[in-house]
Amino acid sequence: MTAAGVLRRGRRSAAKLMVDVVRVVRLGAQVVDPITGDLVQPEAEVYAGKAKVQTYEAQEATPAAGGHTYTVQRYAVHLPVGAYAPEVGDVVTVTAALMDPNLTGRKFRVVALLHKSLATAYRLGVEEVPT
Repeated sequence: MTAAGVLRRGRRSAAKLMVDVVRVVRLGAQVVDPITGDLVQPEAEVYAGKAKVQTYEAQEATPAAGGHTYTVQRYAVHLPVGAYAPEVGDVVTVTAALMDPNLTGRKFRVVALLHKSLATAYRLGVEEVPT
């Protein structure tokens, strides 16, 4: 079998594990709402569909800033290759999670693009957005 054939098979296998559904938005520049006078940040949907959420670091970090200590747990969101052109700063919201209902509604911000030549999935480095 050719490398392309092996890659196609790997991508099909990876897609079968994408049992969650996400919505990805890209945030625009802040603008003033002409009615309320509030600052708002428009968003544009860039992807909606299947995904898989994984943690990839067994150890969380607890940095301190401004006298406040907080916990950062790193995750990866896996999407089909070619699903969209990801950018750092995109926001991923889990809209449905088949195997873990506690994932539904959680939001993550893309912090790293993990591209490679023979990827079976786009694996985006993300951090959870506090709510």
